[in-house]
Amino acid sequence: MARRIYSIVIAVALILGFYLFSIKETHSNTFMIVISGLIFTLFSVGIHGLIAHSLNPKAKGGILLYPLLMGVLWAVLFLIFVFFILPLFCPNFLLNA
Repeated sequence: MARRIYSIVIAVALILGFYLFSIKETHSNTFMIVISGLIFTLFSVGIHGLIAHSLNPKAKGGILLYPLLMGVLWAVLFLIFVFFILPLFCPNFLLNA
């Protein structure tokens, strides 16, 4: 049941992201950055929840590397968001930084 919920969270985040991308001209850059950040958070929660509930609880407790891998996964997702996705929503984002 938890995998289904996290899959729905991922689908909702993707749908919201595509919707936000389609209306990006009607809103300010600040609004786009904040809302896309919230959608990224929703997406990363879904990814981490899906991975966490796909592992066996006994194996997950014994894996020392599990928290490190989840942190690295989040860092990679964040870098993809900042350098590839966010410039799609706000074309001058990297130039204004």
